[in-house]
Amino acid sequence: MKKTGIALAVAAGVGGVALNVFARRTPWRRSPWHLVGMAAGVVGTELSVPAAAAQLGATGLAAALGAGRSKIGAAALAVSAGAAVGLAALQRPAADASRPLQGALDEVLGRGTVTLNAPTPLLPGKFRRTEFLVADGIRYGQGQALDVWHKAGVTNAPVLIQVHGGAWTSGDRRTQNLPLLAHMTEQGWVCVAVDYRLGPKNRWPAQIVDVKRAIAWVRANIERYGGDPSFIAITGGSAGGHLAALAAVTGNDPAFQPGFEDADTSIQAGAPLYGVYDLDALNEDGSTGLRDHVRKAMIDNQPDVAPASPIHRITPDSPPLLVVHGNRDEVVSVNQAREFATRARELGAPIGYAELPYAHHAFDSLPSARALATAHAVEQFLSHLAKH
Repeated sequence: MKKTGIALAVAAGVGGVALNVFARRTPWRRSPWHLVGMAAGVVGTELSVPAAAAQLGATGLAAALGAGRSKIGAAALAVSAGAAVGLAALQRPAADASRPLQGALDEVLGRGTVTLNAPTPLLPGKFRRTEFLVADGIRYGQGQALDVWHKAGVTNAPVLIQVHGGAWTSGDRRTQNLPLLAHMTEQGWVCVAVDYRLGPKNRWPAQIVDVKRAIAWVRANIERYGGDPSFIAITGGSAGGHLAALAAVTGNDPAFQPGFEDADTSIQAGAPLYGVYDLDALNEDGSTGLRDHVRKAMIDNQPDVAPASPIHRITPDSPPLLVVHGNRDEVVSVNQAREFATRARELGAPIGYAELPYAHHAFDSLPSARALATAHAVEQFLSHLAKH
């Protein structure tokens, strides 16, 4: 029993310290280990209270098994308990996410235009696609699929298009940004989650062409699902954030609309999350990891990728954007969002930028307090624009 308790205490101590380290700043920032770091970071920050409770439970069990009767066991118990306290402390920045989000709303809409209040948590079932899904796998474009979500009885509702991430090579419409889609649908929006052709099999600009085709489909068909084609907003995370931002700032660009140049693909507002805005940027450590991946994933050896980078396409006439990024993002550098926001401000483009402390890449993959606060901010931003 004593040996089991010591082993459990040591394991809990080591695991708790590791989770604290990854939650605060992931040391693994190179592919493919950055994905492991991201997963650990998201668990440590978005589930900090349950993680702390589990840590204390393991500590208590180890103590009950007699771990404290040895010097090693006692030290491990102390470390494990300290790790629990450290994890619990991460709840505060998650709970305070409304502060930077409110600042971003004030920046783009004007101070006092909308006020964020703590949203009522959605029941776990509300995050299921089946809760609001009314059309599954509608075909558009060249065989791509989209889903439509809405509450029963909605008419003339504003529309939000969701573009999934996955490094332009993976992912699909069914699994990402569900808290936001559920919250927007609950608030009376019609939401459309879209797939697009993936690299490396499909080369650029197939990805943005598909997103543009989806916008054209929505504008032509969404009325039959209770949507208002005169107000279409767009969102997406990571690679989806790149595509959403690019679609927003390149409305009706014929270069991205081969064969449907006359279709209206303008966007009235956008809310990209932890996106890529400069495909030619260096990584934080000065390496060319992002550039190399982009060329391998979708863009051939083009000397100039500026037309595919939202930072080079934004103008003073671009639609209002709410950009959200975590300052602990280990996959897409927070500098991407900072520099995009700076460029937009220099041009006088309408933008609000929220940088979330201790938030990792894909922080909204769990229905946490921070994810729900972000969903609430996006809804308030877009709803204000839709009404006015």
